[in-house]
Amino acid sequence: MMIRRLVSILSDERGVALPLALMAMVVLAALVVAFAVLSSTEPTIANNQLRVAQARAAAESGIERVGWQTATLGAAIPLPAAAPYNGSVFVPISVSGIQVGGYRVTVTAGPDPAVDRNVNAQGWAPTETGAGKAQQRVTAVVTRLGLNRITGDANCALCVRGDIQVGGNASIDSRADTSCGNKKGTMSTMVLDPFGGVVSPGLTTVTSGAADVYGADGNGTQNEASDMLQAQDPSVFDAFAFKNADINELRKLAKANGTYYQGSVTFNASNKMPNGIIFVDTTTGQNITPSTPTSEFASARIQGNHAADPSGIFSGWVFVNGALEISGDVKINGLVYAMNDIQYTGTGTGQINGMLVSANVRDTVATTIDTNTGGNAAINFNCDFVRNPPVGGGNLPNWSVSSYREVSD
Repeated sequence: MMIRRLVSILSDERGVALPLALMAMVVLAALVVAFAVLSSTEPTIANNQLRVAQARAAAESGIERVGWQTATLGAAIPLPAAAPYNGSVFVPISVSGIQVGGYRVTVTAGPDPAVDRNVNAQGWAPTETGAGKAQQRVTAVVTRLGLNRITGDANCALCVRGDIQVGGNASIDSRADTSCGNKKGTMSTMVLDPFGGVVSPGLTTVTSGAADVYGADGNGTQNEASDMLQAQDPSVFDAFAFKNADINELRKLAKANGTYYQGSVTFNASNKMPNGIIFVDTTTGQNITPSTPTSEFASARIQGNHAADPSGIFSGWVFVNGALEISGDVKINGLVYAMNDIQYTGTGTGQINGMLVSANVRDTVATTIDTNTGGNAAINFNCDFVRNPPVGGGNLPNWSVSSYREVSD
């Protein structure tokens, strides 16, 4: 009887609803209190997050200001930096007349002092002083890319690290465009071995009486000493030569535009060149160093009927991470740049209007322009064609940001 009575009591569910209802009310009351507390602090948290984001954006504006100034100058910011690039000036940022933040920016020498600047930017929102302000600091390296250097610092229509041979009926002329300065027809530099010995004297040799080299020297006489810069120190070439940062930017652009190639490539009637940027890379996709095996170098050829444009002219930049050979009736408006040697034998009315550059990283053989006496290669310096190629609907970048990071104070 006792067991049966106990089982009956335990299985009886009458009266359960009230305790459950009380428990539910306790839980709901706790949730209401929690939500009330959160609702009172959430606007403050959100506002703090907004201020931090605004302060970070203000600091990044300082980085952009340095890049803008680099592009405007056509050179890295001179050192020691003057105001507002020495941290002495607070630069306010306003929207519709209301100040929403500001920054201070300090510029110092970067990894490569010729082209790099370390930038330390501190941003505040809404003001530099006062209660409720937020502060963020970012650092970066701003690099002056080759677009400005190649036309500003280079002093030549045909620029070569090493020797140049000009023959046939070739014509190299810098007289028509002096908007970037009075350029020489050719510039050639010495090539030195690791011990400072001269591997190549850096001479320009005109091998044919029909070949002409004209510099913008104020007269119409060809093949004078004033038409050519010869036996220059390698540093003269290095001042405008592409750095790894430049090459990396060009590689990214070409990949984005679908005009990136690797290894051995021939451009002709079967493989035409669309306007913009053409990048022919090494077989590994890595930049060339003095120790890179030549088997990895790019090998590019440009032959007649090469342009996809109905005009028959390719407009843009051609970069080859190796050697380049141009032959036939080839018309290019822009920059042609090879990391190794170039051979150019033109026919018909072919010509390059812009610049031709050979870095000769490995080869000590002279860059040859029309060694074929029947050729008529022509290079005419044109600053605008180099600076403003139609790449992706706009110009090539002239500065870049690397090593970006946010710093805790």
